[in-house]
Amino acid sequence: MLGTLLFFAVAIGIFAAAYFVLIDDDSSDRGAATATSADVTSTTVHPAAGPYRVTTGVNVRKGPGTTFPTVGTIETGHVVFVSCVVDGEPVDAPTGPVTKWLRLTGFGPVGYLTVAYVDVGDDLSVEGKIPVCSA
Repeated sequence: MLGTLLFFAVAIGIFAAAYFVLIDDDSSDRGAATATSADVTSTTVHPAAGPYRVTTGVNVRKGPGTTFPTVGTIETGHVVFVSCVVDGEPVDAPTGPVTKWLRLTGFGPVGYLTVAYVDVGDDLSVEGKIPVCSA
């Protein structure tokens, strides 16, 4: 019980730290040149979806397919957070071929994990719950 509470406290602290690093700090722009609209590039950052439990120990890949190099592994029962979902190479799962891959974020290896071995419930069918990865 204490270990679980400690895990969540550390997780919240890490997410809070990441949030403060990612937010725009206006004070750092004082005295800087003003950018025109042609100079500005925007990137949409989606909050992490999850937590989702891994149902079978699986490799994390550099891209959405088994032909991409392995960048790590996640054991059965571990929890993952994802930033988005993308169509990729089909994986033969117990329920049939699956082409959806999750881009992992947060703790552990960053890369792609097939949806075939992650319990996402109905979240893939709920619009915006797990956003589609941008190119």
